Amino acid sequence: MAEGTSKKAPPTKILVVEDNKVNVKVLLLLLDPFKFECDTAENGREAVEAVKNNHYNLILMDVHMPKMDGLEATQIIRQMEKVSGGHTPILAVTALTTSADKQKCLDAGMDDHIPKPIDRQILYEKLNHWLKRNLQSKTNESIVEITHYEGVWLDPEDLKRILEHFGDENFRKLLRNYLTSSQTYIASLKSLLAEHDKFQSLRVLQELNSASADVGARTICKFCRELNDFVSGEEWVDAVERYEDLQETFQQLSTFLEGRLTSKQL
Repeated sequence: MAEGTSKKAPPTKILVVEDNKVNVKVLLLLLDPFKFECDTAENGREAVEAVKNNHYNLILMDVHMPKMDGLEATQIIRQMEKVSGGHTPILAVTALTTSADKQKCLDAGMDDHIPKPIDRQILYEKLNHWLKRNLQSKTNESIVEITHYEGVWLDPEDLKRILEHFGDENFRKLLRNYLTSSQTYIASLKSLLAEHDKFQSLRVLQELNSASADVGARTICKFCRELNDFVSGEEWVDAVERYEDLQETFQQLSTFLEGRLTSKQL
């Protein structure tokens, strides 16, 4: 190395562990301004494999995922670290926000908690703390026409927050991802309810609720919460009736948003 030159610091690497495509997109968009190297994993098993083969400065870990959840994955990673040394900060990213839920995350070996839907300022505060950085949250400067939608389809306050986070074009991309993934969730939910599959029904409802909250679709969130209560109580007749309301409302929302996206009027 020539005299007077300094070795370039390695890039900050972050692993995003999340099976919900909308949530992945949200996190990557929020992390993009800082030019981190970001890998993604769709479940706990993939996360464990990624940690075996890479060094990460921080892990953003969803809790409920198929194949292996975030709690089990964290426990395995902590066991691996007992052999390899070191400690990678693992932050739970979850809609479960009770004190008991947070304690479960800490007991599994996680270091902190970020609630869903993800707030940019909270995310940056956590990153600053655990990465020892000074990331600044900047408001998107683009001027965007915000349509109220009469509070039915997209919550106006959520819409304002999301547009400030991402800007108009990125929000359009999020909505397209949301419509595609949510159609899949709703289609699979029909058969799960017919089969009285309580565990998988609750998992799909959680994913749909989380994705809907990310884009401000509070009407869909409301149906998800009501369905969650019916399924939890194994009230299957009421669950099927409420599902039909959810399906009809989502179809109306989808038609409405597709029209807006096509005409470029959000």
